[in-house]
Amino acid sequence: MQTTSAKDLLKVATILVIGAIAPMLDTTMTNIAITTIMNDLNTTVDIAQWVTTGYVLALGIMVLFTGWAVDKYDGKQLYVWGLILFLLGSIMSGLANNIDILMIGRVIQGAGSGMVVPLITTLLVRAANGQNLGRLMSTVGLPMVLVPILGPTVGGFIINQLDWHWIFYINIPIVLIALGLLWQLMPSFPPVATTKNFDIVGFVLLGGMFSALLLGIVNLSSSDSLSALNVLLPLFIGLDLLVAYVVYAAKFPKRALVSLRLFKTPNFSGSAVILLMSGIAVNGAMFLLPMYLQNIRGLSVVWSGLYLVSQGLGMLITRTQVGKFTDAIGARWVVLVSIAVAIASTLPFAFFDADTNKYLVLVILFVRGIGQGGLTIPVMSDAYIGIPKTLISEATTASRMLQNVGGAFGSAILATVIQNQTNGLVPTVTHLTTAYHSAFIWSVILTAAAAIPAWFLTHHKPVAKEAI
Repeated sequence: MQTTSAKDLLKVATILVIGAIAPMLDTTMTNIAITTIMNDLNTTVDIAQWVTTGYVLALGIMVLFTGWAVDKYDGKQLYVWGLILFLLGSIMSGLANNIDILMIGRVIQGAGSGMVVPLITTLLVRAANGQNLGRLMSTVGLPMVLVPILGPTVGGFIINQLDWHWIFYINIPIVLIALGLLWQLMPSFPPVATTKNFDIVGFVLLGGMFSALLLGIVNLSSSDSLSALNVLLPLFIGLDLLVAYVVYAAKFPKRALVSLRLFKTPNFSGSAVILLMSGIAVNGAMFLLPMYLQNIRGLSVVWSGLYLVSQGLGMLITRTQVGKFTDAIGARWVVLVSIAVAIASTLPFAFFDADTNKYLVLVILFVRGIGQGGLTIPVMSDAYIGIPKTLISEATTASRMLQNVGGAFGSAILATVIQNQTNGLVPTVTHLTTAYHSAFIWSVILTAAAAIPAWFLTHHKPVAKEAI
C-alpha cells in the first residue's frame, strides 16, 4: 500500500499508534508491580525478574523474525497476529495464580510486542513512500515519549485501586479496539517480492545464545561461585553458540539474519555495543528503581509511579532537542555527555537511604531522565551512517534486537546482584538497602563502560556560517 493523501496517512499512523499503546505501556506498568507480584506470589527477586526479562528477551528475539516476515507476508495481517499474540499473553498473565504461568504469559506478550513495535515504522514508511515522514513520525513517536511518564502512574493507580492482575486485563479492551480499527479501516500492505528464506539456523543460534547466557547469569544468584556447574554450563553453551553463529554467518552470508558485513563499519559496531550496554544499564535501572522506591523508601505503588514521572519529564525534554545536537556535531559527544549525566545521576542512589530528602530524589530522577533520553536516539541514527542500502533492513533488525536483549540482561544482572547480597539474610531495610546500593553501583559501572564504544561513533565539527 502506498498513498500520498495526508489524511489517509494520518489515519494509518493513528491506527498503528492505538495498536501499540498496550505493548508500550505494559513494560513500565509491570516494572512498578514487581514488588507487589513478589509478595503476592511468594517469590524472590531473582525469579520475579523473569517477568520482565522473559518479556524483553522474547521481544528482542521476535524482532529477528518480523524483519524478515514483513517482506514475505501482508503487513496488516502480521500486525493483527502480533496483537492477537499479545492479547493471549495478556489474558494468561492476568489469570496467573503462580509465577510460572505469569512468566509464560509474559513471554507470549513479548513475542506479540516483537511483531507489533517494529512494524509501526516499517508499515508507515511504506504507506508514505518517503513523503510527509516528519509529521507522521511525530505521531508515531508520541506514545514513546508519553509512556515513561504515564506508564508508572497508570500502573500504580490500577494496582492500588484493583490489583496487579488488572495491569494485564486493561490491555484486553485496548487491543480489541485496535483490532476492530485495523479490520475496518487499515489498508493491506502487500509483501515485497523476496527470494530470501527465513534463516531458521541463525534464529535458533542467536535465540539459544541469548537464552543460555541469561540463564547462566540468573543461576549465579543461587550459586556460591562463578565456577558452579549450573552457572558455567549455560555460559559456555551461550559462548559456543555465539562462535557457531559467527562461523555460520561467515560461511553463508546471504542466508544470515544479521550480516557480519555490518560490523565492518566502525560506527555501526560502536552503536551495536552501546545499544546492548545501554539496554543493560538503562532498562536494568528501570527495573530496579520502582523496587527501591517501594522497599527502601516505603512508598506505595501510586507514589512510586508519581516519583518516576520526574524521570519521564527529563527524558521528554532531552528527546525534543537531542536530534538537533546530533545533526550539528555528530553522535559521539552527545552520547558521551549523556553517559556522564546518567552516571552522575545514578551514583547518588548508591548512597541514598530511607531518610534522604524526597525533593533531592526527585531532582536526581529528573536529571537521570535527561541523561537517559540522550542515549538511544543518537546511537540509533548513527548506526545507519555508511551502511550500504542493501543492509539497512538488517541494520534495523540488529539494532532493535540488541537494544531489547540488553534490557533483558540488565534486569537479570541487577536482580542477581540483589539476590546474592540478601541470600541467607533476614530481609531487613538495612540489608535491602545494602543490596540495592550494590546494584546501583553495578549500574554505574555498566553505564560507564558504554563510553568506550562511544568513541567509535561519528563526530564532526559544526560548520561555521559565512560572514555576510
